Parts: sequence; C-alpha cells; structure tokens
Amino acid sequence: MHQTKKQSLAFSLALLFVSVSPVLASNVGTSPALGKEKSVVVHYGGRIFGIPVVSAKISAAFDKESYAARAELRTAGLAVFFKQIKVVASAKGNVLSGKLSSWEYWHKELDGRKNRELFMNYRPEEVIVRVSPPLRSMGDPPATMAQRLEALDPVSALLSMSLGKKAQEPLQQCNGSIKVFDGKQRYDLRLQADGSKKIRTRAYKGLALRCKVWYVPISGFNADDLNNPEYQKPVIMWMAHDLRANMHLPVRFEAKLDFGTAVVEAIGIDISMGKTN
Repeated sequence: MHQTKKQSLAFSLALLFVSVSPVLASNVGTSPALGKEKSVVVHYGGRIFGIPVVSAKISAAFDKESYAARAELRTAGLAVFFKQIKVVASAKGNVLSGKLSSWEYWHKELDGRKNRELFMNYRPEEVIVRVSPPLRSMGDPPATMAQRLEALDPVSALLSMSLGKKAQEPLQQCNGSIKVFDGKQRYDLRLQADGSKKIRTRAYKGLALRCKVWYVPISGFNADDLNNPEYQKPVIMWMAHDLRANMHLPVRFEAKLDFGTAVVEAIGIDISMGKTN
C-alpha cells in the first residue's frame, strides 16, 4: 500500500517538470544561462489535505534557437509518510518554429538509498543513455532506438506544452500527444482541453485553460509498473497565457490519488525579457 502511494505521488508530481524543467548537466549548481533572450522562473508548492508536501523551482532560458532549463523538487512535511526525495533535472536543446528537439538530458534522484543519476546524449542516429547505479532492467520489451529517437526527454516534453500555439487558440494548446523517453521508459503524454475558467493561486489570478493529461505507457516498462492504477487517471493541469513571454505557463495541477487529492500551485512567477539584436 505504501509503495502504491509513493508511485502515485511521484507520478502526479512528475508533471511539474513542465513548461520548464531543466540546463546543462555540467552546470548542475546554477540556473540556466544562455543569452537570456527570454527567461522564466516558476516556484511551486504542493499540498495534500491542506498540508505542504512538496516544493519545486523550475527555470528556463531561451536564446534565439536554443533553450536550457532546470528543475528542482523536494518533498516535505507529510510526504515523510511516503518517501523523502529530492530530484534535480536539466535539459537543453533546439527551438525551431516553436518545436523543441533535445540535445542533452540529466536527472538525479536523491532518496537516501540508490541516489541514481542518469544522463542522455542525443545524436543523429542514436540516443546514448548512461545510468549509475545501473538499472536492473530496461523493461519488457525495452524501448527501441527508433522509439528513443522519436521522443523528447521529460523536461523538454513538458516545456513543449507551453510553446507553439497562439493566445487566440488556447484550446489547441492542449490537444494531441507528446512522445517521451526518460532513459528507460517510452511513454506518451496524451492531452485533452477541457474548457477554461478563472482561477486564483498565490502567483496568478485570471483565466486559465483546464487541460487533462494522461500518462500512456508504450515500452520499457516492467510488469509491476503497468499495474499502477494511476495511469488510468488524468492529471488536471491549469495553463495561463503570459503575454510578455508568449507562453502558456502551468499554474496549477490536481491529481486524484487513492487517499486524497494532491494540489500543486504556482506561488511565484518571474519572467525576464532580455535584449535582442
């Protein structure tokens, strides 16, 4: 039972690696630092039963046709009932016509046990994955090289939700599927727009798009992974359009778990527009 709760919470919070999430693996201790044509920093706080359980900081920087982003997530408070973890992730890549393509992805989870670190490097004909300590299994069946190449890393995939659509077409911002490969598992994030309404968080007040997000396993999963009932439930993501950055920023997440509802909200948003030539 405890393991199911850990998996449920982890899945729900994973969508925080969103409009953002992550920068160079070689520069883990710093925030994204490109030419700062545009940069975004969002702070999140999460609660279950009204009690704080998670905090996160996500930052992303764009410079012409490149991007770099970083995300940090830490459980707190009641989350000790589940699992104390700290996750740091980063990614960088290209932005062409509003579409992202990954170059590098780095991820480290500090849970007091394995403290696993993963690095992915993207080449024209292969995606190289290095994991320490090694994974015991790459799933059955494992993700093929073609499936690796067709997908974005988790951070870039979530960042892509915020780009590419006009403010006048909000419902199109949340439709279709995004292919993702996290170094082991290949899955889709299936999106469905579900109207809009005014919401209020500490960082945002106004109209937001209600977006349902399903996690759809494709390959690289073990049999026990597929038994997780949370895959059948969508996470609700509320996205607000920011005129300065011309991005749809996730400002609220809701996930129904078997023991309650997890709510994660933006508590601070900082957008900087640099000088361009």
